[in-house]
Amino acid sequence: MATLDDLARVIRSKNASPFLITLDLFFEHRADYERVKAAGVLDAAGIAARYGLPEAAVRGPYFVDQALGVKISLLREHPTHALGSSDCYGAQQHLPLASIEVPDA
Repeated sequence: MATLDDLARVIRSKNASPFLITLDLFFEHRADYERVKAAGVLDAAGIAARYGLPEAAVRGPYFVDQALGVKISLLREHPTHALGSSDCYGAQQHLPLASIEVPDA
């Protein structure tokens, strides 16, 4: 069994607005992309559990076949300018995705 970190060429997060963080995954090989897509490991409920968020706070996943990419957006618990915001750039929020296990095809 491989992890997303093994299969994806890029796993990143970024600020999408004061209220959203966007997670992006890009794959070099169509077979790896299709494997992840078919496995269903990026469902909203699973993502919400990994991030400690309610499922309603997860937008996506959106699979972009032409780009071999996946986009997921998360509602922030606190807007970037508010007291309690821990990462105004959203640059370190992708790490919980990296260890998701993907079953063999």
